[in-house]
Order: sequence, then C-alpha cells, then structure tokens
Amino acid sequence: MRDKEIVMTDIIIVGAGGCGREVANWIEDINQVEETWNILGFLDDDPDALKGFACRYGIIGAIKDHAPGKDVKYAMGIANPAAKKLVGSGMVEKGAQFACIIHPSTRIYSEYEPGIGLVTYPNSKIATGCKIGDFVTLQSTILGHDSWLEDYVTVSSSCGITGGTKLHEGCFIGDHACIAVGLEIGANSYVGIGSVVIRNVAENVRVFGNPARVFAVREK
Repeated sequence: MRDKEIVMTDIIIVGAGGCGREVANWIEDINQVEETWNILGFLDDDPDALKGFACRYGIIGAIKDHAPGKDVKYAMGIANPAAKKLVGSGMVEKGAQFACIIHPSTRIYSEYEPGIGLVTYPNSKIATGCKIGDFVTLQSTILGHDSWLEDYVTVSSSCGITGGTKLHEGCFIGDHACIAVGLEIGANSYVGIGSVVIRNVAENVRVFGNPARVFAVREK
C-alpha cells in the first residue's frame, strides 16, 4: 500500500519583525502536528528587517509591491493594530487570502467562527460565546466567556480579559493587563502593561496604572 501523499499549502508571512518571526515558529509547531504549511518567506517593506537575526526564511519581497497569488495563503505577522489595518485591508483588496494561524496548544470553545487572519500564540484560550473579528492577535492569553474582539485588536501575553468584555476595533492591550467584567475598551485605545481597568475606556486614549487612568489622547 502506497503512503498517502502529503500536500502542503504555500504560505507567506506578512511582516518580518519580531511578531512575524514568532508566527513562523507557530506555523512550524502546526506542522509538527500535521504537515500543513510550506513557508515561502516574509513580505516586508524594510529589506533589512531580518538583519542581525537568525531566521530560516528570507524576505521575498516588499508588501507594497506584492501581487497576491491565487494558490498561496498569507499569515499576518504584524501586531500593531494600525499597521495591521493598513496592510491587511490593502492586501485583501488586492485579492490576498489570509489564513488563521491557530497554535496547536490553543483551546477554542466558542461556537462562533473567527474572522480572517487570526493568530493565536501558545496556550491561548477562547471561551464559549466569544466573537472574534478580522486580524485579531492573541499572544498567549485567555478570553473570558462572551468576550467580543472587533477587527485588528491585539491582546498581549497573560492578560485578564474577563467575561463579557468588548474590545473595539484597533485597540491594543499590553502584557498582564486586567479588564473587569463587562467593560468596553474604545476603538484605537491603548491599555498599558500591567494596568487594571475598572471602568470603560473611551476611544483614542492611552491608559495606564492601577486603577487605569488616561495619560494621553491618541491621534485618530
């Protein structure tokens, strides 16, 4: 009996910074469980983005010049929400098909299908009832039940996103931040590392501290 032929899908990682190189690691971890992806390399507008870093893959072109192929998938390797929106929406308009990169150790209990371009880091958990938009990045964190993450949100490592929390489009949650039950974080806002959020956060602001307070208003 002949061995079953393994068919792997070509994939290109968009962004060759630290997040992009981590995404390459998570894709390799997926392949350890089931050979799924053939990494072709990175797209980045900085040709020296990998300079000084050991990496098995190279930069194969610039994002701005790339014409998406029909037989290739793309993985979002950018964590900055504004950059994700600019790059992700632009590439989708040109026909790019973004895959969800779900680390094998991630546990998903939600009944809802996530949006395109989701990336989860090791040991993330998505609880029942969670809704996830396009190009969301979960960096080894746990989402409580019925949380709602809109497009382009990034949640950093070891955050406490409790039940019923709503993270509006483009917000960034720093490492070890905690958000109390049922609160909302406004669009394009930034919650600093280790902050404890006990009231709703307006859009376009930066908050830090315990309890979290507004330190700056962000440009729209």
